[in-house]
Parts: sequence; structure tokens; C-alpha cells
Amino acid sequence: MTLIDSLVLCFFFMASSCHQETPNDAEFSINVRTDIEVEFGRCIQIPFSFTYPINKVKFPYKVGLFREDPENIIKRKFYHRDKVTENMFKIKGLPHGTYEYGFKLEWQSNQYVFPERVRISISAPTQKPTVMDLTMKEGETAWLQCDAPRLCINRTKMYFKWTESNGSVTVYENNGDDKIILYIAAEADDHNTSVTCVVEYNDTIIEKTVTLTVKSAPKILNGSHCIVEGELLHCVCISQGNPLPPITWPLASLTDFSVTSTSSIQTVHSIITMPTADHYSPITCISTNDLGQAVMDIPLQNHTKIEYGLTSNPMRDAVHPWIITGVSLSMNLVLLAILIISTHNWGKGQEKECGEDMDTYASLNLAAVEQPYGVITPQTR
Repeated sequence: MTLIDSLVLCFFFMASSCHQETPNDAEFSINVRTDIEVEFGRCIQIPFSFTYPINKVKFPYKVGLFREDPENIIKRKFYHRDKVTENMFKIKGLPHGTYEYGFKLEWQSNQYVFPERVRISISAPTQKPTVMDLTMKEGETAWLQCDAPRLCINRTKMYFKWTESNGSVTVYENNGDDKIILYIAAEADDHNTSVTCVVEYNDTIIEKTVTLTVKSAPKILNGSHCIVEGELLHCVCISQGNPLPPITWPLASLTDFSVTSTSSIQTVHSIITMPTADHYSPITCISTNDLGQAVMDIPLQNHTKIEYGLTSNPMRDAVHPWIITGVSLSMNLVLLAILIISTHNWGKGQEKECGEDMDTYASLNLAAVEQPYGVITPQTR
């Protein structure tokens, strides 16, 4: 291609595009904050202003914000006739970490990369979802609401995690813009269990955990029992409820007894001890709180015996009635068998003794007869 052809081509495609000027750093400058620290979820604002050689940079031109690499432009500001060079970039959705940004001025076929770099540090999230504490009564249905914080970042997921009394974790999801709701049919075992609201933003998770409070009327548990140990009667009553249900023993007529009580979480243990001689009727346990009352006659579980002045262990010597009956029946059968065998052997012995006496008598009689009379053999004449 000849020089004339090149000049003609340049005329049609604008002569300026055929020649790129080499920018002079002294003619370009930018004023911007180079270190910015922002909490996770906050919108990031980068205000800036710049200068450039008016005789070289022609309208229209644009300023680009790039990340790490000048070719990786993420945002642009366009200028047509406005000579005001103050402006601002806004960024949102950055995870926890540190990032570097720069500016590039572009006009026609030319460009200039400003040497300044903006270092943005995103701190770990501190905001949490909003979940109100929930107090319920056993048997009622209530709802727990979680509101996600309004952050300058798009959410990807939102759900509840419920750690139940047996340790299992159940996830509950439902659709909602900035909130989700969990409906709960309250049971006594749900008291003190934890529910966590989880909000995910890509790889970043924020969450809030609350503890459920379930109020319940007293219930006397099946482990309640009485035992006799030597000359003392011990009765244990175990009650469960929320608020804690104190236990009383209606023994107004007795003066010789002692009571000890302990409690943990929502269970109360009470033990009453009294002389066995005073145990004239079933021992009654009463447990009461603000929601109601429970009454139970405590059953006698086992008892002990005193032999030779020694008291046996009630837990070791406790025997079920049917075992005692079986042992007694077995012993009676053994005694009966021994009696039958003994009677039979005695009868046989009597018969033998009697037979021996008869034989002796018979032999004695025979000898007595033969001796005087003898046998006379006839003789032939």
C-alpha cells in the first residue's frame, strides 16, 4: 500500500485513529482515597476527581474502574459535554477480604491508566438476622419470625435450623423476601431447645440463634416410688414442669420425718424419710406451679427384712411376689415327694420284717412237729 493510499484510508476512518499519542504523566492526575475499610454488607462508595490535558482529550471520553487488571473494567462513567470531572463509583456485593481497584481514561483510540490504586478491605460481618425470643405454653401453636438485615448484597438462601431435644437438627425453608416464619406446636420437650435463623450471601453466612421457652403444668413421672429399708420408709417423687413445680407431702399428722429436694432444668426430685411404723396409708406427692397441680399416691416398690439383727440391702433383696410364691410351691412339692418316698420305703420295710417273722415261725413249728411224731414206714410180713 502506497503512502497516498494510507492517507486516503486515514481520512475515512478519522486521521486521529491512525495515530496514538503517548500520554504525558505530568498532564494527568486523579484525586481518590487509596485505602477504604468497609464492613461486610455495606455499600462501597469511591469518590474521585481527575485532571487531563483539554487540548488532547476530546469529547466524548469515559473513565473506567477496573479490578486488578486494567483490561478488567467493571464500571464506566461517560462524559459528553460536561467538563465537571468529580464523580463517584459504587460497588456492592463484595465478600470478606481485600481488593484492589484502579482507573483508566479512554478517548477515541487513546487511553491513560492512572497509577494510583484503591485498596478496599471488607471486614467480617457483624450484623445478624432479627429473631425475637419466643415464650409458649405446652399444647399451643406459635410462630417464630426471622428478618434478614438489609445489606448492600444479594441474598442466596434463608432458612431455619432447629436443634431438637434429642440432638437432631431439622432444616425448615420457606419463601420470603426479607423474612421467614416457623410455626411451632409447643411440647414440653421443646423447652430450652435452640432455633437458628441462617442467611447466606454466596460464601458468607450470618445467623442468629434463640432459645425456646415452653411453659408446662406439673407432671409426676413414673420413676416415683417408695421403699422400706429396715425400720425406715423412703419415698421419692419426681415432677417435671416449667416454671419449676415445688413438691409437698401432705403429712400434717406426722412429726417424725425428713424431706430433701433437688432440682435441675425443669425437673424436681424430693425424698421423704419416716419410720416404717408410721406408714399407715399411701404416701401422697403434690407438685404445683402457676399452670396447674399434679397429685399422685406413690406406690411401694419393694421392702427389706431384718434377720438376726442385720438389715439387708433393699435394692439387692427386693423380690417380686410371684418369685416368692414359686419358691414356696417348689419347696412344698419337694417335701411332699420326700414324704411319699419315705412312707413307701417304710411300708416295704414292714412287709419284709413281717415276712421274715412268719418264715421263722413256720420253721419252728415244722421242727416241733417232726421231732415227736416222725414218719413210720410200714413193714411187709
